[in-house]
Amino acid sequence: MKSLLITLLLVLSANANADIFLSSCHNYANGRDAVGYSYQFCLNNNFRAIEREVEGNLFLSNCSNYGETVSFSFTSCVQRNFREIERALRATNVFLSYCSNFSRDSLDFSFTNCVNSNWRSVERALR
Repeated sequence: MKSLLITLLLVLSANANADIFLSSCHNYANGRDAVGYSYQFCLNNNFRAIEREVEGNLFLSNCSNYGETVSFSFTSCVQRNFREIERALRATNVFLSYCSNFSRDSLDFSFTNCVNSNWRSVERALR
């Protein structure tokens, strides 16, 4: 009985690490910034979690937006990371959407919605 309990605990602890949970990221920028610090933190935190979960050499960029407008370098960085994740997960046939931002004044809802949809796709691929 004792060995059965130990085996069960080992199986449960191994399965506990099998799932990845990525946060939904929402941009609550106010004031002069078009992209909030908390949004950038959330994105980069999720990218780090994916790096830890994916076996192999996956190195994702830290994406930061500088200035009062949405920089092309920020949105490009996010897209580049998603392409790298797709390549790393090609065995799972995961397809991640291309997320576009159409305004430099603010981060579009469609961009944040697309990014969050990609997080869900990655979660499913890694389970």
